Amino acid sequence: MLYLKDVVYHPPAALNPILQGINLELAPQELGLIVGPSGSGKTTLLEILAGFADKTGGTIHWRDQELTVLHLQQLGGIVFQFPERHFCGKTILEELRLGHPEIKSERLTAALKEVGLENIPLDTSPHNLSGGQQRRLSLAVQLIRQPNLLLL
Repeated sequence: MLYLKDVVYHPPAALNPILQGINLELAPQELGLIVGPSGSGKTTLLEILAGFADKTGGTIHWRDQELTVLHLQQLGGIVFQFPERHFCGKTILEELRLGHPEIKSERLTAALKEVGLENIPLDTSPHNLSGGQQRRLSLAVQLIRQPNLLLL
């Protein structure tokens, strides 16, 4: 179970907090949806949950453990809105294996099949994929990691 209690994010340079009093309970396998108008802090909350930013107040727990930024980085996987900015591999295969050189080809194939990319050659550059295919490749990368918290 993921718990957020009174989470606050107030960057030093900002006059007012970007996030204030955020509370959430999310059970395993449960889908959570963050909605709000532009500029309301949705992306900031995802960055905190992914461990890219540190909250300035409140607590975040996974089951009974309070989570640090490092815990959140290990627990979660994020698929960015514009994944093409984050690709590091020269090919689909390299992108899938980054950080997981020992991964078996069966797992790679399964992840690609789960996102509908099983028919694209592994030597294709991620930058040569369509925008939708790039998002699906980014999702496949996270599925290989098997995060406890998948942030889209």
